[in-house]
Amino acid sequence: MPQVKLMSGEHKGKVFDINDAIITLGRDDASTIQILDHGVSRGHAEIYRVGEMSFIRDLKSTNGTFVNDQKVNEEILHHLDQVRIGSTILLYEDHPASLEEVQRQVDFEAREEFGTSTIELKLDRKLELKEKIAALGLEQESANLTTIYEVARIIHAERDLSALLAKILEVAVTATKADAGYVFIAERGSGKLSPRATWQKEKGEAKVSRTIAKRVMQYSRSLLTSDAQLDSRFAASSSVVLKHIRSVICAPLVAPDRILGVMYLHSSKLQESFQIGDLELATAVAIQTGMAISSHAASERVRRTFMSTIKTLIAAMELRDPKEQGHSERVGNYAAAIATTMGLPRPEVQKIALAALLNDIGKIALPPAPPGADSGKHREEAVGLGVKLLSKMVGFDDIMPGIKYSHERADGSGYPEGLKGDAIPMMARIVGVATVFDNLCTYGGAGGAGIAVKDVIVDLAKQGGKLYDDAVVKALMLSHKSGSLFQPMTFFED
Repeated sequence: MPQVKLMSGEHKGKVFDINDAIITLGRDDASTIQILDHGVSRGHAEIYRVGEMSFIRDLKSTNGTFVNDQKVNEEILHHLDQVRIGSTILLYEDHPASLEEVQRQVDFEAREEFGTSTIELKLDRKLELKEKIAALGLEQESANLTTIYEVARIIHAERDLSALLAKILEVAVTATKADAGYVFIAERGSGKLSPRATWQKEKGEAKVSRTIAKRVMQYSRSLLTSDAQLDSRFAASSSVVLKHIRSVICAPLVAPDRILGVMYLHSSKLQESFQIGDLELATAVAIQTGMAISSHAASERVRRTFMSTIKTLIAAMELRDPKEQGHSERVGNYAAAIATTMGLPRPEVQKIALAALLNDIGKIALPPAPPGADSGKHREEAVGLGVKLLSKMVGFDDIMPGIKYSHERADGSGYPEGLKGDAIPMMARIVGVATVFDNLCTYGGAGGAGIAVKDVIVDLAKQGGKLYDDAVVKALMLSHKSGSLFQPMTFFED
């Protein structure tokens, strides 16, 4: 419930709830909140409630009523607004209702009756119960609603923008029975429309009217023409005449701040020309598509910032020890190749690659180990510092196991907890093998000159199931055989 609290004066700290009754403020002893201040009129102001909103109204006082130091006659109050009357300060508070309060306000009927006026709308057969249930009333299906729902499912599931646009376009073309469909995105600056997705029943020249697309972009209005060659607005357009453009729907891809492009649908059959229902459906789908593109762009900006942070951390670490130059990137590539060969889902491969990239990040807080120092102890300390460092940063929880346990070994001889076999997270097993592989190839052998790749793989194969996970080592071997082991990652590119 909203309330006002006296923050100064004789009754400092006293709280008054705002309900249906008007709260009066002034020097008069009949006031709800009496303020004995020379700068306050007898009937100075009042606070009242309308629905969920609270208002304060000045009652033609001599010295005025102020909200956040602004003189007001009548004003809506917002949470934590400060009201000043004379020299007295009041604080308006409107805390959201707790879950318990909301639940108390809702009363479910204990017994409910459904008559023949009830309608149930079927949305998605995939989500319905397997057993058949009797309809409460009239059961209806909506093709348009099903289409919009299907587009929403695609937007939720598909992370690749090109694939997303292609799938949405196919749904739109199928739902409107179009012959062809296109998604065009306007280039920033020039405004030039570039095709990003195409769907055609038959291969051939794209039947697109520049005039129609330009008009939709300019006025942000969806357009339906049953026969463009008979429409005086477009009949003179060379593209309409030369390409025999007939029935067209063109809808803007709407984003919160601008028009991103258009969705363009074409039908050559005049006897099956588009109808107003098709226009409404295509417009709804185009709005969904525009919002999806905008959301994808925002996610991409976040991803770029995130990867920039990662690269900065790695660069700072490698500057402390020139011998580490390129090590993190190589280990990331190896880990990604191994995980991909093992058939792990792409999101999991990305997490594993990221853990591998940051596996040695703790070294940023440690100077290189001096000659003769215990290298094992130095590495263990670096792991601990890396976990501590990343635990302070948002977004790294999912990859922490790949860093913390990458030095565990299948026989329990590793650190920091001496885990064995399957107790070691798969992410850590992959990062561990990728790290050892790079260390041996780069620094192993006599004089630290590195060991030949084939020899390293043979050596690791002998230890598969003993020190290292056998499936991970086999995936390393297969990655080397296929050539993917030394291919650079692409899913972290700017």
